[in-house]
Amino acid sequence: MSNPYPRTFQDIAAWSLGTATPIQDARTRFAQFVILCGIASEPSLRNNLVFKGGNALDFVLQPNRSTIDLDFSLDMTTGADLANAESLLAAISTGLSRAAPIYGCGLAIHSIHQNPRGSVKTFITFEARLGYALPDERKLLIRMANNQTSPHVMPVEISINEPIFDSTVFSIDERFGELRISTLEDIVGEKLRALLQQSIRNRNHRQDVLDLAVAIRTNPALDRDHIASALLVKALARGVPVSRGAFKSEELARRARLDYDALEATTRTLFIPFDEALAIVLTFVDELPIPET
Repeated sequence: MSNPYPRTFQDIAAWSLGTATPIQDARTRFAQFVILCGIASEPSLRNNLVFKGGNALDFVLQPNRSTIDLDFSLDMTTGADLANAESLLAAISTGLSRAAPIYGCGLAIHSIHQNPRGSVKTFITFEARLGYALPDERKLLIRMANNQTSPHVMPVEISINEPIFDSTVFSIDERFGELRISTLEDIVGEKLRALLQQSIRNRNHRQDVLDLAVAIRTNPALDRDHIASALLVKALARGVPVSRGAFKSEELARRARLDYDALEATTRTLFIPFDEALAIVLTFVDELPIPET
């Protein structure tokens, strides 16, 4: 299998062809790679941010489906001093300034804000919008060098006080230090929690059914006990009831089914139709040591 991302600007066309990925998506993929290199170049970020979610799967653990956002959790046991917009802005800007010239790109933070606002909130996400320009975009590179914004924007989300059950490390590029990343079991636990939380947060988590089904099918040795523990810890923090029965609710299936088929266009390796994917997930849930009702 080819690399899950192009590692140089010159690799983009070949990577696009080899993975049957549209060239614009391959260019976005390269920009994500460079941004991750910037984060890896800054010790305060690589030691305290834990890469998670769909792109953590796709870049490292389960290459299959690209997403736009780069999602992280902040480890509050070691990095609490980063838990504000000003500190994150400074650290990310420093990292981007190191990586950008190595790859011939323009990179800058256009904005960063806290959601939801308010000092008494427990679960906070800092949402950053990172502008970028690639090496062949000469006018845009000049524009960014003059502190103007780019029309190309990459969302980066950093969650505060989200339980980190387990993490490991990986190298995005040998020139930089290793980045922390959630284990596959941790991500599976979080995605199971997200499915149960759909109604509570009025969300639709179609992508989680697919990611879970692919993870379960391609990794039969997943640690069920570990996943159950991660799920229970993450659900308890958010006040989400956990049981096998809750996963079998019609409302969960209805929400997750919405626009599910559109995900096929975002996959490079494996797409599983919804009914089959949900059956895989529910069979797996029945194997977890969690309450029945």
